[in-house]
Amino acid sequence: MIPSRIYLVGMPGCGKTTLGKLLASRMAYHFVDLDELIAEQEQMSIADLFAQKGEPYFREKEKEALHRTFKMTRTVVATGGGTPCFYDNMEQINKHGLAVFINIPLSIIAGRIERQQQQRPLLTAQSVEDILTQLKELYQQRFPYYDQAEVAVSGTELNADYIYNKIHQYISANQ
Repeated sequence: MIPSRIYLVGMPGCGKTTLGKLLASRMAYHFVDLDELIAEQEQMSIADLFAQKGEPYFREKEKEALHRTFKMTRTVVATGGGTPCFYDNMEQINKHGLAVFINIPLSIIAGRIERQQQQRPLLTAQSVEDILTQLKELYQQRFPYYDQAEVAVSGTELNADYIYNKIHQYISANQ
C-alpha cells in the first residue's frame, strides 16, 4: 500500500519541488512545499526570513511546518534541503511517511543555483566552481541524514514516473 505521505529529501536545487508537483499529479495526491508553507505563514520569503530572523528561528518554523504535514493525507511534501538535518526531523519523516532521497550530481545543482542565487540563503558563492565547493561541503554534512530515506533515486534525468516506479518497487519488496 502506498503511504499517505511521501517526503522528498535532498540537496537544495535537486528538483524536489518540480518533481514533487509532477509526482503528486501522477499519483492524484496533494502537493505541499515546506518552504512555501513557512513563507506563507511568516509572510516573507525564506531568504528574507534568514536575513531578518536568522537560521535558528527558520529551523524552528520549519520543524513546526513539518509537524503540520503529519496530519495531511495523500500528500507529497517537498522538504527544504536542510529539513532532515535538524532536530529529529528525519526520524519523524520516516515515522510519518515514506522518505525519498532525490540524489542528482552536484555539478547540475551548482548550475541551477547559479541562476537562482537570491533564493538560496546558505549558498552565496558567485561562480559555479565556488558554489560546487560549497555544495560538496554541505553534501558531506547532510548525506548521513538523506541516507536514512527508505527510497533513493539517482541520476541526471529523473522524472515522476521513475520515482513512482521506485516507490512501488520498494513497497512490493517490503510487504
